[in-house]
Amino acid sequence: MPVIQITQEIALNYADMIPEELSDDLGREYFRGLVAENDGDGRTEAAMIWEMKKLEEPDVPSEAEILWFWVDDETGGVELLREFELSIQNYNIDVTSFELESLEPVEKAVLTRSGFEIRKAESRDICVTVEEMASLPFFHRETKPVDYIKSLADVTASQFKAGIMDSVFHGRYGLTDDLPFLPMARYDPDISSCTFTDDRVNGLLLVHRTVTGMFIVELLFAMEPDANINLLKMIRFSVDMAKALCDTEDRVILRRHNKAAEALVHKLFPDKKGAVVIKGEKQNEYLK
Repeated sequence: MPVIQITQEIALNYADMIPEELSDDLGREYFRGLVAENDGDGRTEAAMIWEMKKLEEPDVPSEAEILWFWVDDETGGVELLREFELSIQNYNIDVTSFELESLEPVEKAVLTRSGFEIRKAESRDICVTVEEMASLPFFHRETKPVDYIKSLADVTASQFKAGIMDSVFHGRYGLTDDLPFLPMARYDPDISSCTFTDDRVNGLLLVHRTVTGMFIVELLFAMEPDANINLLKMIRFSVDMAKALCDTEDRVILRRHNKAAEALVHKLFPDKKGAVVIKGEKQNEYLK
C-alpha cells in the first residue's frame, strides 16, 4: 500500500479532505503530511498532518503533534502510522501527541493499537469574542496614550525581523516553532502591536487571522525593562484596535500553551473553560 507525502504542490488533490486552515501550513518548515492509498484502485484510505515542535530547544523533549487524522480503512491507518513513525524517527522525536475535536471509532482503534493513551479533556484553547475581550474591566481603566506602542502596519520589515530575532534569542517562539521563517504578512497589520525603545522593537503581540476568520494570538513577548507593563499595554492597544475594526462577535483564540500563558488567560477569564476534546500521547520508544 503506497504511503506518500502530502506536499503543498499536491495538496490540491486532497482539497476536499484537508481542513482549509491546514492547507497552507504544508509549506512551512516543520509541517508534514502523509496519505495512504489503496494500491488497487488508488482510493484514499487514511491521511494525516502533523507539526514538529521543540526541535531546537536543549533539554526539552521534542514533540510531533498530530493536527489532523483521518482514517477510512483500518489497514490503511496502520500503514499510515507506521510510515509516520519512521519519518519522525529521523528527527529523534521524543513524544507524539494530539488534541482533536473528535475521533471516529476506526481512528481511535488505529491510534490505540499504535500505543496512544487517549482520553477526553479540556482543550488548551479558550475561545472568546472581541466583545468579551473589550468588556473586561482591565480595558476600561483610564490610561495616558503612549507613542512607543504601534500597530504592525507602522513597523518596517527590518524592525519586525530584528524584533523576531530578539524574541527567538530569548527562547520565545510563541505558538510557532518556525517563527523566524514566517513572513510579516502572516499577522494582522492593524491588530498586532509592538513596543519600541530607541526605534527598536522590544515587544511583540502578533495576531494571526485564520482562513476561517478566527483570530489567534501567536506571540506575546516583551523585553526588560518594564516587560510586564509593556505586555499589558500591548494587550490593551490590540484590544482597542480590534474593538474599532472588527465585528463584536469575531472569535479570538487564546492558547494556554505554557504556564505563563495559562496564568494570563486565567487572570483575564477566570471562569472560562475550554471545549471538551480528545487528547492522546505516546512516548516514542524507538529512542530507548
